[in-house]
Amino acid sequence: MSQLNLKPDPIVLGVQAVIFLANMFVVKKLMLEPYLSLSSRREAQTGGSQDSAQKLLLEAQSLETKITERMRTAHKDAAQVRDAIKKEASDKRAALLAKAESEAKAEQVKIESAITDNLKEERARKEETIKQIGDQFFAQVTH
Repeated sequence: MSQLNLKPDPIVLGVQAVIFLANMFVVKKLMLEPYLSLSSRREAQTGGSQDSAQKLLLEAQSLETKITERMRTAHKDAAQVRDAIKKEASDKRAALLAKAESEAKAEQVKIESAITDNLKEERARKEETIKQIGDQFFAQVTH
């Protein structure tokens, strides 16, 4: 029977150690360092982008607040201007209506006065007209 030799061979062990270290060096230089470098750059960019995004978000919220406040102010100003214009228009309307009413009353008084004067004249001429018609009738009947 053959015996199993469990003693490590120092030459084989040394060669395997050198191969392991060479592989480790190659893996470190070609894979691990580029990966870690890329990962750290990506993290820096992502973190920077997140910070920038957060700052932009805060700035956008601030601008939204300012714009909303300006809109409220503009709305209030527009309401005040609208109310002032309505009041001015209402005052002008009232003045025009009052002027038209007074002119209409003056015209009404004038027309009523003219009608009253005409009526008085016609009543005064009524007796004379009746007398003339009566004289004409008498003259035609007697002739």
